[in-house]
Amino acid sequence: MHVISLPSYQIVVGSSRESMMKFIDSGDYTRKGLLIDENTEHHCLPMLSSVIRDPVIIRIKSGELNKQIDTCRNIWSRMVERGFDRHSLLINLGGGVIGDMGGFCASTYMRGIHFVQVPTTLLSQVDASIGGKLGIDFNGLKNLIGLFRDPKAIFVDPVFLATLPIRELRSGFAEIIKHALIADAEFFDWLEQHIDELLAQQPEALSHAITRCCEIKSDIVARDER
Repeated sequence: MHVISLPSYQIVVGSSRESMMKFIDSGDYTRKGLLIDENTEHHCLPMLSSVIRDPVIIRIKSGELNKQIDTCRNIWSRMVERGFDRHSLLINLGGGVIGDMGGFCASTYMRGIHFVQVPTTLLSQVDASIGGKLGIDFNGLKNLIGLFRDPKAIFVDPVFLATLPIRELRSGFAEIIKHALIADAEFFDWLEQHIDELLAQQPEALSHAITRCCEIKSDIVARDER
């Protein structure tokens, strides 16, 4: 397990379920919401059944088409119905759409409640979940409405990647290569030498690549979050 410390939160990479449980229990939250779509409910939620005790499940439909204000309205309504207050927590379990929209809804509900990101796609693990950029699409324009706000923690567990189709993995690998090309020539050389291990989803290689990308992205946003 690797821990990357930023000024206001930590990124935990690896088998992070125990760390997640400690974080949630130590927060003394009045309500714990878990934002999921049909994919993460089927593939990922069972892995967290022993981690998050009695969460309020908030279901939305997957896909970029649903990253809009009407879906946010449903999320906020569910939170109001279940008595979420300023000492509540929203846990976003999913890819970039879940992370963007869940973070946006949490950050605007009662002027902002705590939220954590649990990215489940490779693309969101190495890039989208890091940096505090939150938003929704509006009038056909991507991420037109949003804000910058950091989560209280990010838990990156490669175990979720076993649930992904190869197309999703390829988009994540492309982002990993982009990180290396932009910021770390040695890392790019390492990728060339370990490409077969990465494609075979060997845990050590995946964990190293994800951790390095998280470090690169964290360094960039720490210097300029916008």
